[in-house]
Amino acid sequence: MEAWKDYYYGINEILLKIVDTQQENMIKAAEICAETTKKGGIIYAFGCWHSMLIAQEQFYRAASPANFMAICEPSLTGATQLSAIGRIENCYGIGETIVDYWRINPEKDCLILISNSGNNIVTVEAALRAKEKKIPLIGITSTEYADTMITRHKSAKKLKDVVDVVLDNCCPIGDAICQLEGLPLKTGPASGILMNFLMSSLFVQMEQLCLQDGVMPEIYYNGHVKMMTEEAKAKYKWLDKVDAAKHNLDLIDKYYYRIKTL
Repeated sequence: MEAWKDYYYGINEILLKIVDTQQENMIKAAEICAETTKKGGIIYAFGCWHSMLIAQEQFYRAASPANFMAICEPSLTGATQLSAIGRIENCYGIGETIVDYWRINPEKDCLILISNSGNNIVTVEAALRAKEKKIPLIGITSTEYADTMITRHKSAKKLKDVVDVVLDNCCPIGDAICQLEGLPLKTGPASGILMNFLMSSLFVQMEQLCLQDGVMPEIYYNGHVKMMTEEAKAKYKWLDKVDAAKHNLDLIDKYYYRIKTL
C-alpha cells in the first residue's frame, strides 16, 4: 500500500476509536461549554506550541463560536526559536501567570487545556491554578501516552489528573502512524488531526445543546461569503440573502472589549 493511504487508514481508525470511546465525555465537555455560552461567558483555550495551534485554529474563523478565545502566550507559540520551547514549556510560574492574567471568571467562563502528553509543567500548572479558582476545566490529551511517561510536575500530576473532563485523542505512542520499510522510526504525525477533530466536534455539540435549550449560538460566517454574488449565494439556502460582513462585524463589536486579542 502507498504510504499516504496507509496514513489515511491509520488516522481514520483512530478517529473511529475516539467516536466509540469518547461519547460520554464529549457530552460532558459540551455541557460545560454550553453552560458558559448560556451564561454569556467566554470559552478559553490554551496549549503550548503545537497544542496552541489547535486553539488558534478555532479562534475567529469560519464556523467557529464568537465567544471563544485562544490564549496565545508569545514565548510558547512556536513562531520563533523553536528549540527553546521545550525548556520554556517546562518552567514554573508561567502557567499560573497565564491563568491569573486573563481574569477567567469561574462563575461563567470555562477553560480548555490542550496537551498531547499532558505532561508539560506550564500546562499542568495552568490546570492546577484554574482548579484552585474553581474554573470549569476540559483537557484534550492522550491518556495512554501520558501513562507511559515519568511525571515532570512536582505535584506528580498530569493534565488528565486535574481537569474536570478529559477528551482522549487516543494518539498512538510516539505520535506517529506509519512504519515505512527501510525507515527505523515511525512517521506521519497524528495528534494535530485528532485534536482538531475533538475541538470542532466539541463546539458543534455545544451548539446543538444550546439550540435544544432555546439559546442561539453565535457563529462566524466565512469571510469570503461577502464576495459571493447573490446568484451564487441563492444556490445554497443557508447563505441566501445573508449579509455575512455585517453579521461578523456585529459579533466583533459585541466581543471586542471582552476578548482582548480580537
